[in-house]
Amino acid sequence: MDAFVDLMKGLLFGGLAVAFFVLAWMFLRLARIFSTTEKTIKEVSEQVVPLLGKTHVTVDNINSQLYQLDNAVGDVADITGELDQTTTVITRGVRGGVINLSSATAGLSKGISAFFGASGKEGPASDATAPGDGRTTREG
Repeated sequence: MDAFVDLMKGLLFGGLAVAFFVLAWMFLRLARIFSTTEKTIKEVSEQVVPLLGKTHVTVDNINSQLYQLDNAVGDVADITGELDQTTTVITRGVRGGVINLSSATAGLSKGISAFFGASGKEGPASDATAPGDGRTTREG
């Protein structure tokens, strides 16, 4: 029976030794996986951080360009408003001048007509209907 107990102790120690080696092998594989994961994370960090920096610079440039575009659009809006005001002032001035010129021309025409009509050839009744035929004197 002592031989059997010694045999069982030997098998138990052998089983424990195999379990220890299997467990050590699994820990070594797990250590390699963690090492590979750590390297991958470092590589990704080395690539992502500069990419984020470039993205930040790009966004800053875009914001700068948008600010300049906003200023340009504001300037165009101001110029358009001033142009509208200028056009309104010029239109009013020209319209007033044309009205004044037209009034002066009409007055001068009436004055000249009255002056030459007063000489006796055609009187103020020149627009009146001629007696007998129903036509005005201008119609002929």
